[in-house]
Amino acid sequence: MQFIAAPSSGGAVLGTLGGGGIALALTALLILGVQGKGRIKFGAGKAGVVAFLAGTSYVAAGKIWENAEKVVAQGLTGFGVGSDGPFGNVGIGAVALLLLIIMLAAPLNAGRAAVVALIAAFVWPATGDGTIWAIPGQLAAATLMSFGG
Repeated sequence: MQFIAAPSSGGAVLGTLGGGGIALALTALLILGVQGKGRIKFGAGKAGVVAFLAGTSYVAAGKIWENAEKVVAQGLTGFGVGSDGPFGNVGIGAVALLLLIIMLAAPLNAGRAAVVALIAAFVWPATGDGTIWAIPGQLAAATLMSFGG
C-alpha cells in the first residue's frame, strides 16, 4: 500500500502562506467584512481585531505592504510626535494611549474602527520592546506565524 504524502508545511496550520499572502487574505477579509454585503459583516470590535492583525502582517510582508506604515509614520512626523511640535512635546506613548482611548470611548462604526486599529498596529510596536503597547503586536505576530508561517 502506498500513501501520497503532502509536502511539509513547516508546522503551519494552513500551509505556507507567506507574509504577503497573509496580508492579502486579511485585507480582503477586512474589506468584505466592513462592507458587510456578503456572508460576513463586521461590527466595530471584529473590524478592529482583523485590522490590527492585517496591520501586523503588513510589517512582516514588506514590499507594497510597507506603504501603510510609512503613511502613518509621516502623519506622526507631521504632527510633531517625538519632538516639540504644534501640540507641544507629544511622545509615541501618548499617541498609543490616545488610540486606545479612541477605541474604547469613541462611537466607531466598523470602517472607523478598522482605520484606528490599523494605525495602532503600527504605532503600538513603535513604542519599543518592554512597553505594554508592544504586547498586542507581539501576540498578533505570534498568532499569524502559527497560522501561515
